[in-house]
Amino acid sequence: MSQEYRRRISSRKISVLINNRRGSNKQKMQVRTYQPTYRLNSRKRFNIEDVEKTLQNIVKSELEEVEYSDKTAAELCLSLTENIRSAIKEENYDRYRIIVAVSIGQRRQQSVHVFHSFLWDHERDGYASYNFENCHLFANVVVYGIYFD
Repeated sequence: MSQEYRRRISSRKISVLINNRRGSNKQKMQVRTYQPTYRLNSRKRFNIEDVEKTLQNIVKSELEEVEYSDKTAAELCLSLTENIRSAIKEENYDRYRIIVAVSIGQRRQQSVHVFHSFLWDHERDGYASYNFENCHLFANVVVYGIYFD
């Protein structure tokens, strides 16, 4: 074999080796995929006491000096719901769906009974509620932490 032919072959081998090494770096940079954990319980359970404290703080701060109005009650319910939901989601309850129900009404000389019905898992699901009243309105706030896989 001639020396020129050997040089071509050796240069091809070197370029193949370099390309293979570069390709191996690309394989190392791939996104890792993990196997399922088969974990049935959440890392942080729905803590009713903490949620009740959060509810009390938010509802008192937002409704303390508010007067009831038919026009603003719906918007007030929506904003209160979003504030509560975002505050509770910041607590990172793993594997829980957070449902917030807010009812606001004008306070007169009447009584109100609120009823909610769910299919319930007593071991994992939970709820927290708070009732607020001032001289103009009443508010009933319920937060459900429903466990899902």
